[in-house]
Amino acid sequence: MTMLPQTPAIFHGSIKDNLLIGLKFAEKPLASDNQLCDALKRVKLNKALSQDAEKLSGGEKQRVALARVVLSNPEVLLLDEPSSALDEDTEHIIIEELVNYSQKRGKTLIMATHSKKIANQFSDQMIEIKDGKII
Repeated sequence: MTMLPQTPAIFHGSIKDNLLIGLKFAEKPLASDNQLCDALKRVKLNKALSQDAEKLSGGEKQRVALARVVLSNPEVLLLDEPSSALDEDTEHIIIEELVNYSQKRGKTLIMATHSKKIANQFSDQMIEIKDGKII
């Protein structure tokens, strides 16, 4: 299982460094540059691997972190507000891609979101919490 917090960690260094660090922590084989670029394409981020990750916008950093999750290829993706820093159009594209990725590979995707629109459109099952209680 890989968990992505609402405000993901971005490490000092390049986008490539940030993508590879998840694989290093998980003690998995490192990905090739082509695989890294494919992961960036999956999250609709058209940036050079050599670019400084700390200089990216909030939404771009969030997409680097999502690409890092995808590269780790977990059985369960636990995502907390994975699109909170994205505009509505980009949010829809990214969530649709993550759902398709999970379904095609038989992965479980658990996502916390405040967006009822996203939850209604993409969830198989939904749990709504209000005032700390399941409703």
